[in-house]
Amino acid sequence: MKILITGSRGFIGTHLANALTEMGHEVIHYDLKDGNDILNLKNLKERGKGIDGIVDLAAVQRNITGFYYPFKTIENNIMGLSNVLQLALENNAFLLFSSSKSVYGKPEKVPVKEGDAKNPLNIYSLSKVVSEMIIRDFCKNYKLRAVVVRFSTVFGSEKDILDRVIPTYMYKAIHNIDFIVRDPDRVVDPTFIDDVIPLLVKIFEMLKDREEGFFDDYNIVSMHPVKIREIAEMIIKITSSKSEIVKTLEGRTYDYGNFYGDYSKIKKFFGFKPTSFETAMKIYYKRFLDALKNKVFSKEEIDYMLSYYERLKEKEKISL
Repeated sequence: MKILITGSRGFIGTHLANALTEMGHEVIHYDLKDGNDILNLKNLKERGKGIDGIVDLAAVQRNITGFYYPFKTIENNIMGLSNVLQLALENNAFLLFSSSKSVYGKPEKVPVKEGDAKNPLNIYSLSKVVSEMIIRDFCKNYKLRAVVVRFSTVFGSEKDILDRVIPTYMYKAIHNIDFIVRDPDRVVDPTFIDDVIPLLVKIFEMLKDREEGFFDDYNIVSMHPVKIREIAEMIIKITSSKSEIVKTLEGRTYDYGNFYGDYSKIKKFFGFKPTSFETAMKIYYKRFLDALKNKVFSKEEIDYMLSYYERLKEKEKISL
């Protein structure tokens, strides 16, 4: 099949594109890093002519980005989806859309199931809720075939953005740099990239054979509740680091609440069985060391990651 992946050069996109290519599918890369803007409808249609399916991973991502760039987030995430939907309908292509656990905001109960209430707390998560609603409507009224997947703190390879929490902690621990931990008691549900990609492929294979108007949604979670502080402590232990947690900061108003999901649905339909968090973290540690040895991260990426709290001082006026 001929599959277009938006955001194909990103963390999840890179791994999924490789997996689909190895399976024999023709993958059309569509990423801003290659000069392919999701807002350029003409270019998107030209690149996507004759496709069988779309995996839509392109968006302004992360709660913090949405908070500081709300208009850019609205434009990219909503108008970008509009363009993707036009492409899908013109080619009668199915759609696999990436959403986020942050749509649940501060969950009323945990573990969170797919049908639980959506309570977005920021522009990023709101854009994802709106996108989900639009996709559902297009399936009902315009015969689109689609699946929405909600990712939860995916980690596990050098393709991840370096200044996200887990990569940052891993870098600092390896270099014996002390930690500043924000919102240390907030519970998250990290999912290992090695578990996520095979699951996406199974969902992809299921979706291609579904009838017109089909819609479903899945939380991609590991059901491994862990506090931010515990992630830091585990990484320090695994790396035998001399790093210490020297300061903790309060959470941000636009961040989601304590979250971990129920994987009953993906277990039932796809036989999902997640890797234990500690095992996944040990594998990631080895990969991270290899990435450092091979100089995968640029000096600019490292400097940007290390300057995180300095940058936030200007925006949030936090005192360190």
